[in-house]
Amino acid sequence: MRRYALPLLIAAILLAAGCSGSSSTTPRVAAAPTAVSGTVSVLGTTALDGQGDLKLELVDVSKQPNVVVTSKSQTVTALPVDFSLPFAAGAINGSDLYVLSASMSDTQRKYVTPIQYPVLTRGNAAQISVQLKPLPTAGEQALAGYEALKARIGGLKYTQGDQSKVGMSRGWQVFRDTGGKVVFVRELEDAGNKGFTSTEIAYRNDKPWVVVQSRSAARGQKPNLVERAGWDAEGTLVLHERSANGTTTQLDGSNARGLYADAESMLKRAGAGK
Repeated sequence: MRRYALPLLIAAILLAAGCSGSSSTTPRVAAAPTAVSGTVSVLGTTALDGQGDLKLELVDVSKQPNVVVTSKSQTVTALPVDFSLPFAAGAINGSDLYVLSASMSDTQRKYVTPIQYPVLTRGNAAQISVQLKPLPTAGEQALAGYEALKARIGGLKYTQGDQSKVGMSRGWQVFRDTGGKVVFVRELEDAGNKGFTSTEIAYRNDKPWVVVQSRSAARGQKPNLVERAGWDAEGTLVLHERSANGTTTQLDGSNARGLYADAESMLKRAGAGK
């Protein structure tokens, strides 16, 4: 019996060593995110007019009304831009649905997210890329309204007039709506070798709305100068463009006021509301 003791003892020691050498792996749980982060860009190639004010919100859309979990604003000078929106970990309910809402505005334009961006829960990530959509400026809306009105003047009643003197002839058409109000005027002025001018004026509520004036060296030639001015319902200048030889710049205030005054004079000449 004694001769079996040593092998048994060795076996016991090896077994013990094997047990002590084995390791049990505990699964590591990833830390819950405490921020939504990523980048913000703009659809298209629109450049910022000065600085942009970017607003970010983390919103629980499972609740009615929706609940803003956290928000922040940051100044943007160029896009794309990185962002990080921190939140308290305990503020997130794993069964709720959360979205990141983003909007931005600069001097003239507003930008919004055309789609929702789900984050954090229900398999959605904490890091995303957000694309903003630029909305039309007040000036662009005014110009679009002018173009829409111009496209339908063929169905409106109109009167016409003319005036001539040595070296200059002028003719105009005055278009009225069904109520008799002047809504559009087209005026052509031919000064011979001094140039040709075409002026189109859209009116709204008996006030100048948009004026587009084109100048060329002679009738039938391509304009070498186009000035566009437009005003909102309060009379604030919102459209001010000057295009000369293919380059567009801002129309100065004095020229815009001159176009407004000319439009008022034409309205009086046409007999507003008659």
